[in-house]
Amino acid sequence: MSDAVIYDRGYRTYEGELTGRSGARRAIVREGIRRILGLRRKARRKLLPWSLLGIGVLMAAVFIGLQFVAGSAAAAGAEGLPSYPELFDVYSRISWLFLAVTMPELLGPDRRQGVLSVYFSRPLTVVDYLGAKAVAYLVMASSIYLVPQLAFYVGQAALSDGFLAYLGGNLDILWKIAVSTLAFILVHGGVLAIISAYIDRTPFAAATSLAVLIAGNNLAEIISAASFPGARWVSLFAFDAHARYVRDWVFDVDMATYPMEAAGFSPWVSAVSILVVAVGGSLWTLRRYRRLA
Repeated sequence: MSDAVIYDRGYRTYEGELTGRSGARRAIVREGIRRILGLRRKARRKLLPWSLLGIGVLMAAVFIGLQFVAGSAAAAGAEGLPSYPELFDVYSRISWLFLAVTMPELLGPDRRQGVLSVYFSRPLTVVDYLGAKAVAYLVMASSIYLVPQLAFYVGQAALSDGFLAYLGGNLDILWKIAVSTLAFILVHGGVLAIISAYIDRTPFAAATSLAVLIAGNNLAEIISAASFPGARWVSLFAFDAHARYVRDWVFDVDMATYPMEAAGFSPWVSAVSILVVAVGGSLWTLRRYRRLA
Protein backbone atom coordinates (compact mmCIF):
# COMPACT_ATOMS: atom_id res chain seq x y z
CA MET A 1 0.00 0.00 0.00
CA SER A 2 1.53 3.31 -1.10
CA ASP A 3 2.07 6.15 1.30
CA ALA A 4 -0.55 8.90 1.32
CA VAL A 5 0.43 12.11 -0.41
CA ILE A 6 -0.81 15.55 0.61
CA TYR A 7 -1.03 18.17 -2.12
CA ASP A 8 -0.97 21.86 -1.35
CA ARG A 9 -3.84 23.30 -3.43
CA GLY A 10 -3.17 26.82 -2.26
CA TYR A 11 -6.47 27.16 -0.34
CA ARG A 12 -6.97 30.48 1.37
CA THR A 13 -9.87 31.67 3.46
CA TYR A 14 -12.06 34.50 2.16
CA GLU A 15 -10.72 37.80 3.44
CA GLY A 16 -13.14 40.22 1.75
CA GLU A 17 -16.09 42.04 3.22
CA LEU A 18 -19.00 39.88 4.39
CA THR A 19 -22.05 41.60 2.96
CA GLY A 20 -24.68 39.25 4.40
CA ARG A 21 -28.26 39.12 3.16
CA SER A 22 -28.24 42.66 1.78
CA GLY A 23 -25.22 41.85 -0.36
CA ALA A 24 -26.89 38.68 -1.60
CA ARG A 25 -30.01 40.63 -2.56
CA ARG A 26 -27.94 43.18 -4.47
CA ALA A 27 -26.10 40.40 -6.26
CA ILE A 28 -29.39 38.83 -7.36
CA VAL A 29 -30.63 42.20 -8.66
CA ARG A 30 -27.43 42.74 -10.65
CA GLU A 31 -27.48 39.21 -12.01
CA GLY A 32 -31.15 39.56 -12.95
CA ILE A 33 -30.52 42.75 -14.93
CA ARG A 34 -27.51 41.18 -16.64
CA ARG A 35 -29.55 38.12 -17.55
CA ILE A 36 -32.39 40.21 -19.02
CA LEU A 37 -29.99 42.29 -21.11
CA GLY A 38 -27.94 39.28 -22.12
CA LEU A 39 -24.72 40.71 -20.67
CA ARG A 40 -21.83 38.22 -20.46
CA ARG A 41 -23.88 35.86 -22.60
CA LYS A 42 -23.96 34.92 -26.26
CA ALA A 43 -24.80 37.59 -28.82
CA ARG A 44 -28.19 36.04 -29.64
CA ARG A 45 -29.20 36.60 -26.01
CA LYS A 46 -28.56 40.32 -26.40
CA LEU A 47 -30.42 40.71 -29.68
CA LEU A 48 -34.04 40.88 -28.48
CA PRO A 49 -33.73 43.08 -25.35
CA TRP A 50 -31.33 45.60 -26.87
CA SER A 51 -33.29 45.72 -30.12
CA LEU A 52 -36.54 46.47 -28.30
CA LEU A 53 -34.93 49.15 -26.12
CA GLY A 54 -33.32 50.67 -29.19
CA ILE A 55 -36.60 50.65 -31.09
CA GLY A 56 -38.28 52.48 -28.21
CA VAL A 57 -35.68 55.26 -28.18
CA LEU A 58 -35.62 55.42 -31.99
CA MET A 59 -39.38 55.83 -32.11
CA ALA A 60 -39.14 58.69 -29.61
CA ALA A 61 -36.57 60.32 -31.89
CA VAL A 62 -38.86 59.85 -34.90
CA PHE A 63 -41.78 61.44 -33.09
CA ILE A 64 -39.59 64.36 -32.04
CA GLY A 65 -38.56 64.77 -35.67
CA LEU A 66 -42.19 64.80 -36.74
CA GLN A 67 -42.91 67.44 -34.12
CA PHE A 68 -40.02 69.50 -35.51
CA VAL A 69 -41.41 69.22 -39.04
CA ALA A 70 -44.87 70.22 -37.79
CA GLY A 71 -43.36 73.32 -36.20
CA SER A 72 -44.86 73.08 -32.69
CA ALA A 73 -46.58 70.73 -30.28
CA ALA A 74 -49.92 72.39 -30.97
CA ALA A 75 -49.47 71.99 -34.73
CA ALA A 76 -48.38 68.38 -34.21
CA GLY A 77 -51.55 67.70 -32.24
CA ALA A 78 -53.63 69.23 -35.00
CA GLU A 79 -51.88 66.94 -37.48
CA GLY A 80 -52.76 63.92 -35.35
CA LEU A 81 -49.17 63.14 -34.32
CA PRO A 82 -48.85 61.16 -31.09
CA SER A 83 -48.19 62.81 -27.74
CA TYR A 84 -47.49 61.38 -24.29
CA PRO A 85 -50.64 59.25 -23.77
CA GLU A 86 -50.58 57.93 -27.34
CA LEU A 87 -46.95 56.91 -26.94
CA PHE A 88 -47.95 54.46 -24.22
CA ASP A 89 -50.00 52.57 -26.80
CA VAL A 90 -46.98 52.47 -29.10
CA TYR A 91 -44.50 51.43 -26.42
CA SER A 92 -46.86 48.93 -24.81
CA ARG A 93 -46.71 46.84 -27.99
CA ILE A 94 -42.94 46.75 -27.65
CA SER A 95 -43.19 46.08 -23.93
CA TRP A 96 -45.41 43.03 -24.49
CA LEU A 97 -42.46 41.29 -26.11
CA PHE A 98 -39.87 42.74 -23.74
CA LEU A 99 -41.76 41.92 -20.53
CA ALA A 100 -42.97 38.54 -21.77
CA VAL A 101 -39.30 37.53 -21.89
CA THR A 102 -38.14 39.51 -18.84
CA MET A 103 -40.01 37.68 -16.08
CA PRO A 104 -39.39 34.14 -17.41
CA GLU A 105 -35.69 34.98 -17.74
CA LEU A 106 -35.66 36.06 -14.09
CA LEU A 107 -37.46 33.06 -12.61
CA GLY A 108 -37.15 30.13 -15.00
CA PRO A 109 -33.40 29.42 -15.28
CA ASP A 110 -32.80 28.98 -11.54
CA ARG A 111 -35.55 26.35 -11.32
CA ARG A 112 -34.47 24.68 -14.55
CA GLN A 113 -30.84 24.47 -13.42
CA GLY A 114 -31.78 23.28 -9.93
CA VAL A 115 -29.90 25.97 -8.02
CA LEU A 116 -32.69 27.16 -5.72
CA SER A 117 -31.39 24.88 -2.96
CA VAL A 118 -28.04 26.69 -3.20
CA TYR A 119 -29.71 30.08 -2.76
CA PHE A 120 -31.83 28.98 0.17
CA SER A 121 -29.00 27.11 1.92
CA ARG A 122 -27.68 30.56 2.84
CA PRO A 123 -29.32 33.13 5.15
CA LEU A 124 -31.18 34.33 2.05
CA THR A 125 -34.93 33.77 2.43
CA VAL A 126 -37.58 33.17 -0.22
CA VAL A 127 -38.85 36.72 0.34
CA ASP A 128 -35.31 38.08 -0.14
CA TYR A 129 -34.88 36.12 -3.35
CA LEU A 130 -38.22 37.07 -4.89
CA GLY A 131 -37.91 40.66 -3.67
CA ALA A 132 -34.58 41.03 -5.46
CA LYS A 133 -36.06 39.51 -8.62
CA ALA A 134 -38.96 41.97 -8.37
CA VAL A 135 -36.54 44.91 -8.15
CA ALA A 136 -34.73 43.72 -11.28
CA TYR A 137 -38.09 43.39 -13.05
CA LEU A 138 -39.22 46.88 -12.00
CA VAL A 139 -35.95 48.46 -13.15
CA MET A 140 -36.04 46.83 -16.57
CA ALA A 141 -39.81 47.05 -17.09
CA SER A 142 -39.90 50.75 -16.26
CA SER A 143 -37.00 51.44 -18.63
CA ILE A 144 -38.99 50.36 -21.69
CA TYR A 145 -41.54 53.09 -20.90
CA LEU A 146 -39.60 55.79 -19.06
CA VAL A 147 -36.49 56.08 -21.24
CA PRO A 148 -38.39 56.85 -24.49
CA GLN A 149 -40.95 59.04 -22.71
CA LEU A 150 -38.25 61.09 -20.98
CA ALA A 151 -36.39 61.40 -24.28
CA PHE A 152 -39.60 62.67 -25.84
CA TYR A 153 -40.10 65.11 -22.93
CA VAL A 154 -36.62 66.58 -23.37
CA GLY A 155 -37.09 66.66 -27.13
CA GLN A 156 -40.36 68.57 -26.73
CA ALA A 157 -38.58 71.06 -24.50
CA ALA A 158 -35.83 71.50 -27.08
CA LEU A 159 -38.42 72.27 -29.77
CA SER A 160 -40.35 74.72 -27.61
CA ASP A 161 -39.73 78.46 -27.41
CA GLY A 162 -37.97 78.09 -24.06
CA PHE A 163 -36.24 74.86 -22.99
CA LEU A 164 -36.28 75.48 -19.24
CA ALA A 165 -39.69 77.14 -19.40
CA TYR A 166 -41.17 74.00 -20.98
CA LEU A 167 -39.50 71.70 -18.45
CA GLY A 168 -40.71 73.78 -15.51
CA GLY A 169 -44.17 74.45 -16.90
CA ASN A 170 -44.91 70.81 -17.70
CA LEU A 171 -43.70 69.02 -14.60
CA ASP A 172 -47.12 67.39 -14.25
CA ILE A 173 -46.24 65.31 -17.30
CA LEU A 174 -43.58 63.51 -15.24
CA TRP A 175 -45.92 62.17 -12.55
CA LYS A 176 -48.50 61.24 -15.19
CA ILE A 177 -45.86 59.27 -17.06
CA ALA A 178 -44.72 57.63 -13.80
CA VAL A 179 -48.23 56.63 -12.68
CA SER A 180 -49.18 55.30 -16.12
CA THR A 181 -45.93 53.34 -16.32
CA LEU A 182 -46.56 51.86 -12.88
CA ALA A 183 -50.04 50.76 -13.95
CA PHE A 184 -48.68 48.91 -16.96
CA ILE A 185 -45.77 47.18 -15.23
CA LEU A 186 -47.80 46.15 -12.16
CA VAL A 187 -50.66 44.53 -14.05
CA HIS A 188 -48.27 42.85 -16.50
CA GLY A 189 -45.97 41.80 -13.66
CA GLY A 190 -48.76 40.13 -11.71
CA VAL A 191 -49.82 38.03 -14.69
CA LEU A 192 -46.26 37.24 -15.76
CA ALA A 193 -45.18 36.24 -12.26
CA ILE A 194 -47.81 33.51 -11.96
CA ILE A 195 -47.06 32.09 -15.40
CA SER A 196 -43.28 32.29 -14.97
CA ALA A 197 -43.46 30.59 -11.57
CA TYR A 198 -44.71 27.38 -13.23
CA ILE A 199 -43.31 27.35 -16.78
CA ASP A 200 -39.53 26.97 -16.81
CA ARG A 201 -38.80 27.51 -20.49
CA THR A 202 -38.67 31.17 -21.49
CA PRO A 203 -40.22 30.78 -24.98
CA PHE A 204 -43.21 28.82 -23.64
CA ALA A 205 -43.72 31.20 -20.72
CA ALA A 206 -43.50 34.22 -23.04
CA ALA A 207 -46.01 32.73 -25.50
CA THR A 208 -48.44 31.91 -22.69
CA SER A 209 -48.13 35.40 -21.24
CA LEU A 210 -48.83 37.05 -24.59
CA ALA A 211 -51.84 34.77 -25.10
CA VAL A 212 -53.29 35.74 -21.71
CA LEU A 213 -52.73 39.47 -22.22
CA ILE A 214 -53.83 39.71 -25.86
CA ALA A 215 -56.34 36.92 -26.42
CA GLY A 216 -57.63 37.27 -22.85
CA ASN A 217 -58.45 40.93 -23.48
CA ASN A 218 -60.46 40.10 -26.59
CA LEU A 219 -62.27 37.21 -24.94
CA ALA A 220 -63.17 39.26 -21.87
CA GLU A 221 -64.51 42.04 -24.08
CA ILE A 222 -66.74 39.65 -26.04
CA ILE A 223 -68.11 37.85 -22.98
CA SER A 224 -68.69 41.05 -20.98
CA ALA A 225 -70.90 42.37 -23.79
CA ALA A 226 -73.22 39.35 -23.52
CA SER A 227 -76.66 39.63 -21.95
CA PHE A 228 -76.48 36.98 -19.22
CA PRO A 229 -76.47 38.12 -15.55
CA GLY A 230 -73.06 39.09 -14.23
CA ALA A 231 -71.46 39.28 -17.68
CA ARG A 232 -70.13 42.77 -16.95
CA TRP A 233 -67.79 41.40 -14.27
CA VAL A 234 -65.91 39.39 -16.89
CA SER A 235 -64.62 42.70 -18.26
CA LEU A 236 -62.32 42.90 -15.22
CA PHE A 237 -60.30 40.00 -16.68
CA ALA A 238 -59.18 42.22 -19.58
CA PHE A 239 -55.96 42.83 -17.64
CA ASP A 240 -54.09 44.91 -20.18
CA ALA A 241 -57.08 47.23 -20.70
CA HIS A 242 -56.99 48.24 -17.01
CA ALA A 243 -53.65 49.99 -17.51
CA ARG A 244 -54.92 51.82 -20.59
CA TYR A 245 -58.09 52.92 -18.81
CA VAL A 246 -56.01 54.31 -15.92
CA ARG A 247 -53.64 55.97 -18.41
CA ASP A 248 -56.59 57.78 -20.05
CA TRP A 249 -57.84 58.82 -16.63
CA VAL A 250 -54.45 60.19 -15.57
CA PHE A 251 -53.90 62.16 -18.79
CA ASP A 252 -57.58 63.20 -18.99
CA VAL A 253 -58.04 61.81 -22.50
CA ASP A 254 -60.48 59.38 -24.06
CA MET A 255 -58.54 57.28 -26.53
CA ALA A 256 -60.86 54.26 -26.62
CA THR A 257 -63.78 52.56 -24.91
CA TYR A 258 -62.42 49.72 -22.80
CA PRO A 259 -64.39 46.61 -21.73
CA MET A 260 -64.65 47.68 -18.09
CA GLU A 261 -65.61 51.21 -19.13
CA ALA A 262 -68.34 49.85 -21.42
CA ALA A 263 -69.53 47.68 -18.52
CA GLY A 264 -69.98 50.76 -16.34
CA PHE A 265 -66.92 50.51 -14.08
CA SER A 266 -65.02 53.66 -13.10
CA PRO A 267 -61.23 54.11 -13.44
CA TRP A 268 -60.95 53.60 -9.69
CA VAL A 269 -62.10 50.01 -10.18
CA SER A 270 -59.35 49.48 -12.74
CA ALA A 271 -56.77 51.01 -10.38
CA VAL A 272 -57.85 48.64 -7.60
CA SER A 273 -57.91 45.72 -10.06
CA ILE A 274 -54.32 46.45 -11.02
CA LEU A 275 -53.27 46.33 -7.37
CA VAL A 276 -55.20 43.08 -6.85
CA VAL A 277 -53.48 41.47 -9.85
CA ALA A 278 -50.04 42.67 -8.70
CA VAL A 279 -50.48 41.60 -5.07
CA GLY A 280 -52.23 38.36 -6.04
CA GLY A 281 -49.47 37.46 -8.47
CA SER A 282 -46.83 38.19 -5.85
CA LEU A 283 -48.51 36.09 -3.16
CA TRP A 284 -49.15 33.22 -5.56
CA THR A 285 -45.50 33.21 -6.64
CA LEU A 286 -44.36 33.41 -3.02
CA ARG A 287 -46.52 30.38 -2.17
CA ARG A 288 -45.06 28.47 -5.11
CA TYR A 289 -41.46 29.18 -4.12
CA ARG A 290 -41.98 28.36 -0.47
CA ARG A 291 -42.98 24.91 -1.60
CA LEU A 292 -39.84 24.66 -3.72
CA ALA A 293 -37.52 25.91 -0.96
